[in-house]
Amino acid sequence: MIKIMVPSVWSPDGDTAFEGTEGPLPEVIRRFADDHPWIGGRLFGPDGEPLRYVNLCVDDEMIPRRRRDATVVEAGSTVTILAPMAGG
Repeated sequence: MIKIMVPSVWSPDGDTAFEGTEGPLPEVIRRFADDHPWIGGRLFGPDGEPLRYVNLCVDDEMIPRRRRDATVVEAGSTVTILAPMAGG
């Protein structure tokens, strides 16, 4: 099992921690969205493709967009989904 963390403002109940299953990062995110339909529109576009501007971390490491497809989430890890922020 893994832990998936989301911003509290994204969750209808304000929950931030959820359980998921390990595997390739894109599959982890897809399964999470399938299990929690309320988050799908925040993670995937109308074409069903992942929104690349959503930031993803595995444990304490931000995963660059170019490495997401090759990243495997191990059992016991934490995936953190960070809301995109404008500005800079």
